[in-house]
Amino acid sequence: MKLWIVIAVLLSASVSRAGKAFLNTEDGRIISVFNSPGMNWKNCKLKRDCEAVGWPDNSAEIEILSSSPKKEKVEDPRTGELKDEEYVLIEFSYKRVVDGVTYSKERAKGWIDAAYLSEKKQKGFYTQSQPAPQKEVCDSKTKKTPQFLKDLEVVSTAIGNKNITEIAEALKEFTGQCVIDPNKSLSKSTNGNSYDAYVLPKLLKQRLPRNIKNENGKTITTQDLINIDALARTLYGEMAGCFKHGLQYPMAVARIAHNRAQARGRDKEFIRAPHRAEKGSLAKVVTSDSQFNVWMTNHGSKPNNSLKLALCPPSNKSKPSWQGHLPRQEELDIWEDALRIVTEAVLFPKRNFEKRTAQIQQLHYTSGMGSFYNMKQVNPLIENRKISRNSCVEIWQENNKS
Repeated sequence: MKLWIVIAVLLSASVSRAGKAFLNTEDGRIISVFNSPGMNWKNCKLKRDCEAVGWPDNSAEIEILSSSPKKEKVEDPRTGELKDEEYVLIEFSYKRVVDGVTYSKERAKGWIDAAYLSEKKQKGFYTQSQPAPQKEVCDSKTKKTPQFLKDLEVVSTAIGNKNITEIAEALKEFTGQCVIDPNKSLSKSTNGNSYDAYVLPKLLKQRLPRNIKNENGKTITTQDLINIDALARTLYGEMAGCFKHGLQYPMAVARIAHNRAQARGRDKEFIRAPHRAEKGSLAKVVTSDSQFNVWMTNHGSKPNNSLKLALCPPSNKSKPSWQGHLPRQEELDIWEDALRIVTEAVLFPKRNFEKRTAQIQQLHYTSGMGSFYNMKQVNPLIENRKISRNSCVEIWQENNKS
């Protein structure tokens, strides 16, 4: 067994036993804590005595009080599918100031989805914080990397993440527009490609964003914008329920899509016609409904409800999304993180994305299948975060590869 597979088995992304814990989220993200287990932003509204009792972020002090998690069958707020989830009772404290207003809780108690928690504090994938300056003590005898060089590396990463975050923020205006009436059933004939029928005509009518450049200093193109929009919609439609388990899961799917777009001589396998000529290889890969089910018009004889998620994602807090009403903050956060991932994948593939996801060289993934032809499942890491939750992503190694 390869060393990194052993490490993947040993590392744990979440924690559910009693003791100190941390929110495994990006900076600035707040998570709802409820007065009863099994609740989320959707089903709490349907229960008369349900209420949110606090909103900690990843700087909050958290203590798990329950000795074992409470298992619940919870309806996915997007697909309606019943899923097995684990909830833990926590005590939490936080204090933060937002736009001059102080929000605080002191030793409050409530229930939270255990997927959001980890035993150790983990830096977010898009953390922008920089290290505090330290006095460097020179020692000619030591061969250790000087601290100031380590700090410079962290500063460089922070600057890079800030750049990606700022570009993703600027791209919100140009991507993810709702192209349907979310309160009506889908009726348009897709002629074989839902993205081309619903999204592309509107996307091609708008201007390109100004002053956004890729890692080579070249201004963003129409094809870049289509790639970003198509991949972001696909990640949200396919993976929205798994973002809470860590961004390594949508990142893994984005990397596999990237690998497919780069796979020479395998276009017929991963790109199924028809596609409009304006689309690049990546957009063609992720909007081929035989490869990414979110773009299927129907699942058998039934309409594909997930298609609405991709056609009307929670991209604007002031406009209704697929739910038919203004999106909740949790959904806005998922879309924002999806945009960060695809901004990095499309505009900064060599400088950032391929380095982060270097262990993922595979071309195939499934979710919750348990097997895939006669391929071997692998568990790569993305920045020391294991990809082990099979219900989200199973990565498969082709037999002719090492």
